[in-house]
Amino acid sequence: MKWLRRLAMSYFLFPLLIVLSILLMVGGGVNGAQSNDTIDQVSTLNVQVENYRATVKEIAAEYGMEEYVDLILAVMQIESGGNGNDPMQASESKFNTRYPHTPGAILDPLYSIECGVQELKECLDLAGVEGPQDLEAIKVALQGYNFGTDYISWIEENNDGVWSLETSDAYAEMMCERLGWTSYGDPHYATKVMGYYTHALIVVGEGDFILPIRDALVTSGYGGRELDTFHYGVDLSAGYGATIYAPIDAKVHTASTECEPNGGYYGSYCPYDQASGAGNYIQLEISYEGHTYYMTLAHMGNVFVSEGQVVKQGQAIGTQGNSGNSTGSHLHIEVHEDTAGSLGSADRIIDPTKLFEELR
Repeated sequence: MKWLRRLAMSYFLFPLLIVLSILLMVGGGVNGAQSNDTIDQVSTLNVQVENYRATVKEIAAEYGMEEYVDLILAVMQIESGGNGNDPMQASESKFNTRYPHTPGAILDPLYSIECGVQELKECLDLAGVEGPQDLEAIKVALQGYNFGTDYISWIEENNDGVWSLETSDAYAEMMCERLGWTSYGDPHYATKVMGYYTHALIVVGEGDFILPIRDALVTSGYGGRELDTFHYGVDLSAGYGATIYAPIDAKVHTASTECEPNGGYYGSYCPYDQASGAGNYIQLEISYEGHTYYMTLAHMGNVFVSEGQVVKQGQAIGTQGNSGNSTGSHLHIEVHEDTAGSLGSADRIIDPTKLFEELR
């Protein structure tokens, strides 16, 4: 089975990964200089930033920025990691009318988010961004957030409105000469933010269904386990906070966020419904080859989608957690055919490996 080969490979690769990690830290880490503008993977937002998600949603809605919540959070991750009183580092923005226009001067996190959202909205508008998937224009807007909005008109005149590291370097050098400074902004800012922006990643995999977590290990398979118990699903883990993606185009049948993201324990009944013990979970309704499959993704940390929402394959829908009846962080995948069923029941249950080629 492919997952066994992955498990064996992980023991071989672990020492190499340690060496590579050290080299990356010496060379400046994941946020250091990059030679191109492509995004190969998306990093996970830290807990401090994720804690602002509900607040950001509310403020974003006030300014017509509902579609850009993930982008706002990615900006916050780079600006402050969600720490301090000015998490969006928006004190120098023209939208700040309460505090001095000096770095870190804002003393109210909510006001910082309000100013930052308005600043980012202006940048998106000036860059002509057409939606959350308009990645090339978004990079121009992000660089404008860092350099100032004059950059956006400059890049339009000098590179047809297309972001590149070379033009960002050129703009920074020009501003240093003009102002007599030794440095100006961060030419790599756009790619740094995009490294945390979930829409920047198109997830691929083998077969019609892709694994909802990338680079994960199977921690418990489908079938009989010790003490004569039967496991009605497959458990995967890529570490707490790993991004969970829609395995195929689907409709969100149920989404629950009642439980503590990292508050799971053996015997927990949270949430107290038909999915008792599932913790924070999503149940996807999937039409495939003449059948309707109900796939439950359980014990999640954060849930990014809501009931009735249509999701596309590869779309970020949540994060790995440790909620409900769980003794450690993992994602439980359970599939019922032509019935929503109850979590942990044998009612029209099927082995998930029948759908996921990568698990065979």
